[in-house]
Amino acid sequence: MRLKMIFALFVVYAVTAAPLFLPGEWRVVVQPATDDAVEVYYEAIPPVLLRSYEGIEPFNRAHEIARLRAETYPDDLAPPYIAHGGSYRLVAPYVTTRGRALASPVISGAYRSEGKRVTYEIVPEVRPVANSQAALSRAADGDWPIREPGAFGTGIRAELNRVVLEANAFDQDLRRRLADQFGGLIVVQWNPFGGRNRIM
Repeated sequence: MRLKMIFALFVVYAVTAAPLFLPGEWRVVVQPATDDAVEVYYEAIPPVLLRSYEGIEPFNRAHEIARLRAETYPDDLAPPYIAHGGSYRLVAPYVTTRGRALASPVISGAYRSEGKRVTYEIVPEVRPVANSQAALSRAADGDWPIREPGAFGTGIRAELNRVVLEANAFDQDLRRRLADQFGGLIVVQWNPFGGRNRIM
């Protein structure tokens, strides 16, 4: 019975919101962002479950270096991420002219795997974005959004260059409150099956 109610609710949201199915993504924009309300999206399958991890170790190591760069220059850079569509790519977002120069240098190094020395050289794919590491961290560190009814998780999603508030319910007042408080820094990931972890 509960599943039928949730499915019916999803259909209502989908019909009234004219959802946007994003090509190449498993993300459905249920309510697009407006001037006074944040975006709400639904993700049927987490992308991490669809990725192959063969050969990813050099990118993991380069990603860690890029992450440290972003933390060192938080007003110029944004959180980096590994893009998995096709071959791996290390994406290094920036928000300022100086940030572009900081994000661009090749990342190289070496590590040992199965008794062998492995060297790598990764050229970051630099992209301009709206929100810096500093701005996203300030928004993610606040405790107000997680106290909203229906909210059960929050964190930075580098691919979206946003803080994501996970919630199993939302309304238009929530969308407007978040937009008023955070502007374009935050989106809502609607997961009708989600909930807070409970200690058993």
